[in-house]
Amino acid sequence: MLSAYSKTLAAANAVSYRLPWGTIRGLCWGNPGQVAVVCTHGWLDNAHSFLPVAEHWDTRQGALIALDFAGHGLSDHRPAGNHYHFIDYAYDLWLIIQQQDWQNLTLVGHSMGGFAANIVASLCSDRLKHLILIEAFGLVVSDGEDAHQQLLDGFQSRRKLSCGRWRDYSELASAVDARLKTADFSKELVEMLLQRGCYRNAKGRWQWRADPQVKSTSPYRLPAATVDQVLAKIDVPVTLLRGEAGYSKLANAVERWQHCIEQLNINTLPGGHHLHMESPQAIATLLANICRAE
Repeated sequence: MLSAYSKTLAAANAVSYRLPWGTIRGLCWGNPGQVAVVCTHGWLDNAHSFLPVAEHWDTRQGALIALDFAGHGLSDHRPAGNHYHFIDYAYDLWLIIQQQDWQNLTLVGHSMGGFAANIVASLCSDRLKHLILIEAFGLVVSDGEDAHQQLLDGFQSRRKLSCGRWRDYSELASAVDARLKTADFSKELVEMLLQRGCYRNAKGRWQWRADPQVKSTSPYRLPAATVDQVLAKIDVPVTLLRGEAGYSKLANAVERWQHCIEQLNINTLPGGHHLHMESPQAIATLLANICRAE
């Protein structure tokens, strides 16, 4: 497993950032003191989703960091009694940027990571050089007509998952097959994600690292009108990368909110929702051009 990316992984340095509730971990290619790019993954993925991009990264352009969100990959799970509200992913990312005093940063976010990056870019555009969104634009919203059901579903989901456990597997290949059933990418890329996303438990069986509670339904979502306000505060160039076979609902989000971003460029690349793993060289080239630009 991971033979295609073993050299890339070996070239990475492990990084960690202590926050009030626990530790966020990730991988860094280059000098962690000279960060140029920070990448955030999608729901139930981890930092390994950016290994293909890192394979094409030239560290002379600065360091590229891929983070694990809370409850994902090697990052800590949130303490008992806490939950995984979307806005807290954004807060953790915002806090790390403040804590590390990163400047002139290119922020890259895929899917859920892209939604979090939208929020962060709105709050600290002065620290950013560019925002790259991969298969994500705007936010998942609620206009209030289903508020009662949203709250009920969210509360019931939290209660159900408070003692939830993942199924485990006698063979890692079985975990790969299970993830492959919901993947829109190759078995090789699934194996790449699972090397960081699984571990062998005390019984010698393979188990997911992610906190089962990350699956809980959000009891509250921002109304669409507030998203207009948030996006309008993004004061850096934004590049949206869409997959040729990506999420069809993305088109609706673009139509709804593209007027909020003054400096918006939209590119379509080969691949599906995880196009950063399927067209990594094109994304690495884009990042290199951004980093070289004055």
